[in-house]
Amino acid sequence: MKRTTAALIVITLAILAAFAAFELPAEAQGASPVNHTVRSLADSGAVNAVSAVLFDYRAFDTLGEATVILMTAMIVAFLAPQARASMLSVRMSSIVLYGVVLLLPFIAVFGLAIMLYGHISPGGGFTGGVVLSTSAVLYAVVYSVGGQQSYVLPPAMNKVIENASMTAFLVVGLVGMAASGAFLANAATGIGLGTPGTLLSAGTIPLLNVISGVKVGAGLGIIIISLFLE
Repeated sequence: MKRTTAALIVITLAILAAFAAFELPAEAQGASPVNHTVRSLADSGAVNAVSAVLFDYRAFDTLGEATVILMTAMIVAFLAPQARASMLSVRMSSIVLYGVVLLLPFIAVFGLAIMLYGHISPGGGFTGGVVLSTSAVLYAVVYSVGGQQSYVLPPAMNKVIENASMTAFLVVGLVGMAASGAFLANAATGIGLGTPGTLLSAGTIPLLNVISGVKVGAGLGIIIISLFLE
């Protein structure tokens, strides 16, 4: 039965790959002379078209993705033990201890920079949040010794930050609705888009980038550290 199922999956994937190999005519692809990168720049003021899509054109869908991380963090934190930290009981060598001290500030600043400049360069809130959570997790792994848990921020504070970030995302969406009638609206609210390519540009997109980055960083930190306690 397992072999039959696996064979059907392989055959289906092969058929889909064969269809994908044939290039459809431009008319069938719905090709348009519109340059979508240029259009997104004009509509949102964001040089990074991916950020424009995530936090402007389909920001409501991005809110759904953030909700998934919130629910996952809540469930894992609820199910994981609260007192024991069996995986965090081995003392690291001096090389690791001092090496992490040197690396952590750079990792944290790099994550913040990815969030802040996500609308004018590659990156964004989700990517920056993952990098930021990495620094918190590394600190917890390296400096929690013999059952003594050490965190950049207490787990309870991480939960407060994640919930506050989720609330802030919703507030920005409601402001857009109050100003233009569209939830999570950007340029339609009348907010200035600034000069494209500068830090203070793209309307609400930089704000949403930072909010989502902080939220993702706190959420992933809660999930991973809660699993360490297992």
